[in-house]
Amino acid sequence: MGKIKIFITGASGFIGQNLVKELSKDEKNELVFLKGDVCQEIKIKNDFDIIYHLAAISDTRFPDDVETYRVNILGFLMMIKLALSCKSKLIYASSSAQYGNYRKTAYANSKMIMDDIAKFFFDKMPIVGLRLFNTFGPNEAQKGKSASMITQWANQLKAGKRPKIFQEELFTKRDHIYVKDVVKALKMAIRVKNGIYDVGTGKSTAFLKVLNQVQKCLGTSRKPIYIHNPYLGTFQRDTKAELNWGFRPDYTLEEGIKDYFENYETS
Repeated sequence: MGKIKIFITGASGFIGQNLVKELSKDEKNELVFLKGDVCQEIKIKNDFDIIYHLAAISDTRFPDDVETYRVNILGFLMMIKLALSCKSKLIYASSSAQYGNYRKTAYANSKMIMDDIAKFFFDKMPIVGLRLFNTFGPNEAQKGKSASMITQWANQLKAGKRPKIFQEELFTKRDHIYVKDVVKALKMAIRVKNGIYDVGTGKSTAFLKVLNQVQKCLGTSRKPIYIHNPYLGTFQRDTKAELNWGFRPDYTLEEGIKDYFENYETS
């Protein structure tokens, strides 16, 4: 069997690094990474089998809305153009953020627009969108303030500090998924039909319970500092993935946190 040619954008990002690590284990995979601006037309004479599009402005609070729309939407259109010319299957990262009041953030709204564009191309090319829920795991520290609360709490506790939590969202629930399972979904997307699918555990957990699990894994029991949430009204109170496409995670939330803390650095 010949090489499987795979083109990846965002390979140096949080999820990208984990995907590259996994794909590199298979000698049949020939990986090519984007060099340069994702919004520029890419002229590559190569018939890629798969294009993974992960490059984006993923900070939900990025201060420049226009730049968020430019990078996320124009970059996506450039990948569609490349996939059409290379006759590739395009697999891209969408987001569960749009399940909230998405029009209040350029990031979530841009992801909704990307999904609408993808639907237009369903009968023109192979394309799969994955709406990723709250992802955490190794190599996430580079995201800084936009890293998951699991990573932020771990770093606060390791520094001897009390963990900070929004007082209004103690019992707000989110679906937290370990990055290794996101990589599993990205690989599985190669074999599924055109569509836009949720990637999560299918279970939602209150932030206070997540914090308690983080403290349990680290052996701490510090009283949280309750702070005001300046972003109230932007997202739903309870979100969880609908796993209706055959995907099942290997890790529960607790198992993911344990594997993360025991085997990787959080900072």
